[in-house]
Amino acid sequence: MLIVTDRDAANQGPNPLTSGPGPREKAIVRVRDKILGGVLTAALATSLSVAGAGAASAAATPLVFDVNGTFTDGGSAQPVISDVDDVLTVDMSSQHRPTATGVVINSDTILVTFPDDATYTAKLQAPNTIRWSNGSTWQKLNVVRVPNVLDETRASATSILTSAGLAVGTVRKVVDKTCNHNNTVSDQTPAPGTPAAPGSAVNLTIGVLPQQSQCP
Repeated sequence: MLIVTDRDAANQGPNPLTSGPGPREKAIVRVRDKILGGVLTAALATSLSVAGAGAASAAATPLVFDVNGTFTDGGSAQPVISDVDDVLTVDMSSQHRPTATGVVINSDTILVTFPDDATYTAKLQAPNTIRWSNGSTWQKLNVVRVPNVLDETRASATSILTSAGLAVGTVRKVVDKTCNHNNTVSDQTPAPGTPAAPGSAVNLTIGVLPQQSQCP
């Protein structure tokens, strides 16, 4: 595994992060130094958000492709990257791993620290590919958000899911003792708003009323 050190960074010549004299750039350099030293803390987001507020006019680095979104490593992992003014957050919860944080170095290079592993650089390659310095590759997924079909009839829920590019998975009926669902969706998996690959199945639970005497 390649772990970037301060000495490695120095040997690579001028650092693009130091090219601007503004407070935003200086803040990113300070954060980079923390990343390279392996001491990335919660101060990362705080220091950068403060600096960003003081340099709102500074434009974010244009990247080879938009890295915001969900990626796959070819296995079960589906990390989600967020890029806000060159500050990167990588949600690794799909693998029950802690959130990683990093920065944009230039238009095709990023630097990310994974708290449970190490710090890696990565090259961005169109279309939508991240090649990490440890040899692994992430590919951006074309995802959709699962629509909310709660309280819809089965026919209506099917129509909504199909229109969103998703499919209906298993459908089961349960007696709704709260009497709030009369042949309508009382539960769905995945939950509304969850990112999903096109064609993925959404499982539905249809609530039916108990015997009339049991409802108010």
